[in-house]
Amino acid sequence: MTATSQIGSDARAWAAENLRGFYMCPVTPLTADFELDEDGLRHNIDAFVDMGCTGLVVGGFFAEGWNMTLAEWQRYHEVVADATAGRIPLFTIILDPSAYQAIEKMRYVESLGYVGAEVMNPSVQLKTEDDVVSFFDHVAPATGLALVLYRTPVSGFVYSHDAVERIAEHPNVVGIKNGTLSWVDSIALRRRIGDQLVISEPNERYWAYDAALFGGRVLYGELSLLLYGKWRTQLREYSDRALAGDLEGALPTAAKLDPVRQIYDDVLIGRIAATGSYVAAMPYIKAWFEMLGLRAGPVRPPVTPRLSGAERELLEQRLSAVGVL
Repeated sequence: MTATSQIGSDARAWAAENLRGFYMCPVTPLTADFELDEDGLRHNIDAFVDMGCTGLVVGGFFAEGWNMTLAEWQRYHEVVADATAGRIPLFTIILDPSAYQAIEKMRYVESLGYVGAEVMNPSVQLKTEDDVVSFFDHVAPATGLALVLYRTPVSGFVYSHDAVERIAEHPNVVGIKNGTLSWVDSIALRRRIGDQLVISEPNERYWAYDAALFGGRVLYGELSLLLYGKWRTQLREYSDRALAGDLEGALPTAAKLDPVRQIYDDVLIGRIAATGSYVAAMPYIKAWFEMLGLRAGPVRPPVTPRLSGAERELLEQRLSAVGVL
């Protein structure tokens, strides 16, 4: 069954109904020789479903999709689709500078039953507002997937709200992961075009206020539900209250997660902000996964494959001290 038949002809109606809750963006488990750990991937997906993930967003930076051959990328997506078996919606992530490669990838995952794709604007060559709009003008009509824009400085160019509005003329553009590291920008964008697109501020630190007061309804393309371990129940509990508009009821529980957020900020968000890249954070995130009983393995070279023994021990001590493990 293709994505088009799954979501119907109106992708935005599908998104309004289904793009909610926790669309998490997991790492890819690898073997000791840096190949795809298919058994580990299947193990993790079962765990993600049990955790209460609403959907999965796979194949991007956290998944090391940028560092795979096309054949490896395709096999990875095959295993994810087979292991998920339709239990929750699947989005891929498209990072390609080539519009033609982007379309080829989207058509491939559509044939596997994926419902959507998160698409980053090209990281090379296309660097003006008109260039970026033209890229999406070429790509969007060529796929039946629901498209979520990935608006981030990691691409090298953050296009304007005006450009977003132009791109949103395509009816299968349904949302934005607004990875600008500015919650204010996400709120402003939602006020401008939130009646058309689902706009996610991908930082759990703001989630209670965002969901209760500013129209947030999905934590899309981040890791909080996967990483918070023994605090997952509290995360889901306060999220339910916030999504129901009960900020007063959500805040006491949300505040208890601050020590976990500090570690999350230190090893992940702070490193992305400082370097404009995910790679400095990846050994930490993979170690964190393993401490929670998930499969991760090394990061693929040329990235540093693992934390040092001392770094790993310190991370484990910090996570234990705040009750994650």
